[in-house]
Amino acid sequence: MKYKIEYIKKKTKYGFIGMNAEAAKEWHIPFKHRHPEHTLIIYKKVPHDVRITTIKHEEIEEHLIKNKHMHYHPAHDIALKYEEDPRRINAIIKTLNKKYSKKKC
Repeated sequence: MKYKIEYIKKKTKYGFIGMNAEAAKEWHIPFKHRHPEHTLIIYKKVPHDVRITTIKHEEIEEHLIKNKHMHYHPAHDIALKYEEDPRRINAIIKTLNKKYSKKKC
């Protein structure tokens, strides 16, 4: 899915540097955008490489919540695993498909 990236001048409530609509719901943070399910907000003062990683983190997290019906915290943990080693994303997805194909989290 293609996301609209909105850069913000201040970190979100609780100091997050990135946020998607599903994470905002979990943390009770207002997420007022015209199309919230297609928008990510990113703190604009982070370095470019951190920004790219954060965008991918938010995309993965939202995808897992919406499409794999995961709760926020497991989805967030998986997105963090991606940040640790982006090359392992295919292995992470394969494990997820086995683990969550028959049940909802």
